[in-house]
Amino acid sequence: MGRRAAPAAVLCADPPWRFKDTLPGPKRGAAKHYPTMSIGELMLFPLPPLAKDCTLYLWRCASMQRESLDLIDAWGFQLKSEIVWRKQTSKGNRWFGMGRRVRNEHEVALIATRGRPVVRDRRVRSTFEARVPQNRHSAKPEEFYDLVERLNAGPYVELFARRVRPGWTCCGNEVP
Repeated sequence: MGRRAAPAAVLCADPPWRFKDTLPGPKRGAAKHYPTMSIGELMLFPLPPLAKDCTLYLWRCASMQRESLDLIDAWGFQLKSEIVWRKQTSKGNRWFGMGRRVRNEHEVALIATRGRPVVRDRRVRSTFEARVPQNRHSAKPEEFYDLVERLNAGPYVELFARRVRPGWTCCGNEVP
C-alpha cells in the first residue's frame, strides 16, 4: 500500500482566467495558449487536501481584482498581503507588457491564509525583480517559487501548473 500524501500547507495558483474580451493576433490572450475558465468554474474547482494552517499564493490579473477576491473567499481563505513581480526582459531591462490603460510591467500574487500558518522568514520583501521565462505564456520565474519556499514550509502544491517543480505536487493539463 502507498502512503497518502500530507495535506498541502502551501497552495499556489495561476488560474486560467477567462477574459470578456478578445485580442487580435495569433498569440495575444490566454485563450490562444490554453483552455480558460470562468470565475464560476474556478470557484467550484476541486482543491487538493489542505492543511488546517495553509497559505495561498494567487496570481491575479489587473482587470480581474474583484474576481480574485471572490475566488479567495470561495476557496475559504482570507486576504493578507501581496507580492509584486517587476518583470525584466531577457537582457535585464524593464518589461513593456500589454495593458488596458497602461503598459503593465508587473504581476501580482495575492497572499491569503487559512488558520495560522507560520512565516519562516520575515525578511522577505513584497517585491522582486526577475526575467520573464521564455517560450511559455503566463510562466512564472524560479525566483517566485524560491520566495514561497523561504516564506513557508511545505508540502507545496501548484494548481494550473505549466511544468514540474522538484519537491512540489504540480497539477495542470500541461504537466506530464
